[in-house]
Amino acid sequence: MFEELEIKRVSLEAGILVLKDKVVREVPFTIIVNGEQLATLLASPLQLKELAVGYLYVEGFIPSADEISSLIIDQNTFIAKLEIKKQLSIAELSKKRVITSGCGRNISFYNFEDFKSCVPVQSPLKIEAKIILDLIAEFQKKSTIFKETGGVHSAAVCQAGAIISFAEDLGRHNAVDKVIGGLVLAGQTAEDKFLLLSGRISSEMLLKAARIGMPIIVSRSAPTDMAIRLAKQFKITLVGFARGQRMNIYSEEGRILCQK
Repeated sequence: MFEELEIKRVSLEAGILVLKDKVVREVPFTIIVNGEQLATLLASPLQLKELAVGYLYVEGFIPSADEISSLIIDQNTFIAKLEIKKQLSIAELSKKRVITSGCGRNISFYNFEDFKSCVPVQSPLKIEAKIILDLIAEFQKKSTIFKETGGVHSAAVCQAGAIISFAEDLGRHNAVDKVIGGLVLAGQTAEDKFLLLSGRISSEMLLKAARIGMPIIVSRSAPTDMAIRLAKQFKITLVGFARGQRMNIYSEEGRILCQK
């Protein structure tokens, strides 16, 4: 999902070079629910069904895929039209909008009061540190669009030592919504799975995991202080800087097993 464009590259050794470069595609993806325009996300035009469902789920609009009566994705206009059983008051929901630290979109319906109903994750899941690091290495290799463009983030859901769902998007929030949307559409739960991320773990990312009950989040990058506090509150294992042969564990370290 990229476009090849002619660019000029400046080199102090060779001067100005004219060449072709691959640039990631960005489209406005509009989600319409019960005839009301709910949101427009700036996204990569892949896995749009999963993105729409994941967005509705993590933002608290639907409890499961059973809430959706119909879903149509127009791949030409990048519009998702959904009918859900719940009646939405867009005027009321607009009061809850906050500015997020993400890329790909900067408006969310998150209200931290909403997450008081989230319960701490009670999953018995435990995973070997070596398995996590092996999966992070595999995860990095799967990001083909990043290799071509350098312009996307990745997210994956893992189970029993294997990557079962993978998504790329120019927005890291979108990538997570896509893999969560895949779980919701499949009717799967998260208590025996864990999440891999390519980018920063912010509070919004942590709250997405809390919403679905994901017990472990692993990233190659860093967490924020608020993400760490929320991870402790919701008893989610938070792992950052998972690269090569090492990782940092910021909360609930008992789920990560290490032989040495």
